[in-house]
Amino acid sequence: MSDFDRQKHNYSQPNAWSPEEGMRPPQAPTASEVTVGERVEFIRKVYALFFAATLFAIGGVFIGFAFPPLMIAAAQHYWITLILLIGGVMAAQAVRHVPVVNLFALFGFTTMTGVIISPLLYYVSRTNPNSILQAGVLTVGIFGGLTAYVFLSNRDFSFLRGMVTVGLIVVILASLLNVLMVGSMGFSFAISIAVLLLFSGFVLYDTSNIIRRYPTNEYVAGALSLYLDAFNMFLALLRILNAGRR
Repeated sequence: MSDFDRQKHNYSQPNAWSPEEGMRPPQAPTASEVTVGERVEFIRKVYALFFAATLFAIGGVFIGFAFPPLMIAAAQHYWITLILLIGGVMAAQAVRHVPVVNLFALFGFTTMTGVIISPLLYYVSRTNPNSILQAGVLTVGIFGGLTAYVFLSNRDFSFLRGMVTVGLIVVILASLLNVLMVGSMGFSFAISIAVLLLFSGFVLYDTSNIIRRYPTNEYVAGALSLYLDAFNMFLALLRILNAGRR
């Protein structure tokens, strides 16, 4: 699933790599530059916010279910929702250093993503309801396994930057081609497989950067990066499990 890949591309690279561009205050040390205790506290904040953001996204799905006109509007206005998603990422990025406001931006964005995918989940709940739980369990398993591997292996996966960036561009272009011209279910299935592999790579890359290169005041940015990884993995798995259904 690549509907929301664009905002991932717009967001993930600068917050991890470009202090010279003003994306973090000069005085903020990276996770690798602080004491072990401070590093653990930073990582704990990132994953606590990531977990909370996921709960807000689930809440957004239920909001969509509870207000059918809102869900119908999300289903009927694809390009508007895409613009809102990209704008939401940019807004969360812009205020990520502002206390309280940054949390409202993060949770507001993730709630919005839940509302936007509620039409898809509503449809799947009527045609293949078991696939929603299956996709969720698989997402937790894959995401958790990759995260554990990064922490236990202590490997630096920053070398994946070029590969995941190129892969993201290819997936975005392929998705646009399929939506605007091809319209092939087989092509869509192949794209979903590619998205799953791509964001598995992003989990390795982002997790590695969070424990090494993220400034310690970038916990909102780290949580959002992880959320986008898991979100896209879930949507890709859901499409794979429902391939061929109409």
